[in-house]
Amino acid sequence: MTLTQARPGIDLVIPTYNRRAMLPAALDSVRAQTLPVSRIIVVDDGSTDGTVEWLRGLAARDDRLVLVENRHGGANRARNAGIAEARAQWVAFLDSDDAWEPEKLERQFALLADRPDLVALFCGFRLVGANVEMIHRPRDNPSLLDLRCANALGSTSGAVVRRDVLDKAGGFDPGLPSCQDWDLWFRLRRFGPMGVVRLPLVRFNCGPHERITTSMDKVLSGHRAIFANLLADVDRAGERARIAAQHKLVEADIKRRFGENTAAFGLVARSFLQAPSKRALAVAWRTARGIWRDRARREARAA
Repeated sequence: MTLTQARPGIDLVIPTYNRRAMLPAALDSVRAQTLPVSRIIVVDDGSTDGTVEWLRGLAARDDRLVLVENRHGGANRARNAGIAEARAQWVAFLDSDDAWEPEKLERQFALLADRPDLVALFCGFRLVGANVEMIHRPRDNPSLLDLRCANALGSTSGAVVRRDVLDKAGGFDPGLPSCQDWDLWFRLRRFGPMGVVRLPLVRFNCGPHERITTSMDKVLSGHRAIFANLLADVDRAGERARIAAQHKLVEADIKRRFGENTAAFGLVARSFLQAPSKRALAVAWRTARGIWRDRARREARAA
């Protein structure tokens, strides 16, 4: 029996808020899967742009689509509402402005043939924006230490998780202002290994549309909260120093994404002095390029 014939039970959770223009492409990518999902649970988070009305009409014509209507409470409350609605053995996630490659689920579930103990499945992704296209390939089965140092697995759109393990881990923490996915991946890893297909099977759109988290202060606040949680039960001084150094690099990348390249470079330097690493050199190079671009723009405006 092939994997497609066996058809593991998969419920998909899509949180959405005012994404009427982008949601159709996300849903089309789900319908195009070579391994179909059992149900598509779309949780509307109080949209005001016609999204929920469009979804009601769609749900009336599509038996697989389940619409959950919530008051506006944020993406992770919406994801948890979708998890509560899920009945299948596995729960997949997709943000409403992202899209899957057609073979995404089939390639992920093929991992289970040799590794039936996997508790979660992830994949690579392609980050696409107006001026950028980048491929990220997570490492297979990162350790707890890897996940203490960084979100080594990426965003929710690549994740498929066993429902029983999601229940044990407690779902997404809506109390965190950001980094809720990273927090959940770390908690899930305590329950077993995680498999990664390193191919870019998710298209992660980073455009002018508003994402869930757009404030640097909010992102940094979430990162610092999770850093405190991840460091709380680490006793060895050397390990604490390594983790702290890696978190400085995470903060540097956050500041760099928001255009604060000089401040980011200072964090990179402090990280390297605390615990030298190849990752610090890579972040330093990206940050230096940002500083050079900023300088070139200033000189062009002054000319």
